[in-house]
Amino acid sequence: MSDAKQLTALQLVVIFISTMIGVGIVLMPRELANEVDSPDLWISIIFGAIAISVISIIYVLLASRYPGKTFFEMSPLIMGKFLGFLFNLYYIIYSLVVAAFIMRIIAGIIKNYLLDTTPLYVISGTFILVSFYLLSNGAGDVVRFFQLYFPVMLFMFFVLCLLSIKDVDIQNVRPVLKNDFLSTLGGVKITFFSFLGVEFLLIFASLIKKKRVKSLLFTVWTSIGITALIYVIFHIISIGVLGVAELKEITFPTIEMAKSIEFQGFFFERFELIFLFGWLTTAFTSFTAYAFSMTLGLKRLIKPSNWMLLISAAGIFTATLLPKGLTEVFHYSAYIQIISLIAIVALPAILLIVSFFRGDSYAS
Repeated sequence: MSDAKQLTALQLVVIFISTMIGVGIVLMPRELANEVDSPDLWISIIFGAIAISVISIIYVLLASRYPGKTFFEMSPLIMGKFLGFLFNLYYIIYSLVVAAFIMRIIAGIIKNYLLDTTPLYVISGTFILVSFYLLSNGAGDVVRFFQLYFPVMLFMFFVLCLLSIKDVDIQNVRPVLKNDFLSTLGGVKITFFSFLGVEFLLIFASLIKKKRVKSLLFTVWTSIGITALIYVIFHIISIGVLGVAELKEITFPTIEMAKSIEFQGFFFERFELIFLFGWLTTAFTSFTAYAFSMTLGLKRLIKPSNWMLLISAAGIFTATLLPKGLTEVFHYSAYIQIISLIAIVALPAILLIVSFFRGDSYAS
């Protein structure tokens, strides 16, 4: 079993960015275009980054007050055994739901663009098996996998942006600040959830050595800032190439933008195939992070055993196949956002407030 003892600041940044940039990069353009309906919809991403940055202060304060303790260990310490059990159970359900959502989107995209005749359960099952094989080797291998493919992810996104710039119509990006402030701010309910992943500070907390609040905040905010920059650049280019009207109609605008790029005379003439392989690695890391969170929670909730991985994998696989199609998946996304809001905002906030009132701290 290969495991890690401590995570460096760079490894934390890689974990956060790899988890945040998953399915959001292919789903958010359409959702945001329908919500804001303006060329300056990218401003909502900045507001979303600010919102999650404020929320991340809760995670940093908890991690600083309880160094070496994960969310699943903090909950019973702060809330007591029974309420702590309920908090942990809810967070496990949250991890399951998000992991299943990510896997369903991955499987849907693979079926639509790559393997149209392959059954959905084969695609999902294969991905889940590979992910849980990685998890079976411990958190150390998970982190190293994230580090290994992080440069590949950045390279693929950089290449897509570089090759798409020539097709940008500057008129599509104008005017800026067309809508009133409240309309732009309304897009935050979309962009906020594209930064899901920062909460993993509380999941990987056992691998974080005791740090000052400012140091942890800098690491978290750096991750959010880099992710926001990638999102903003992608959206500006997507608007410039496709326009807001097309963004509202296309299910996966980022992939369609990649389809417009061709390498005439090369072995790979269709760039979207190359991009998809790079994006699938990114989505895989995001899925693996939530699968890890669910497995870690189950080990804390139930007596640890070799069956935990199998139970987690079976649960995610079953939930992935429940929706009949992508339309139903998108319908469920509103409910998933509510579940996520409670898990990443309400529960940590309650833990921090109760911790302050009780005067509990393991920082010493």
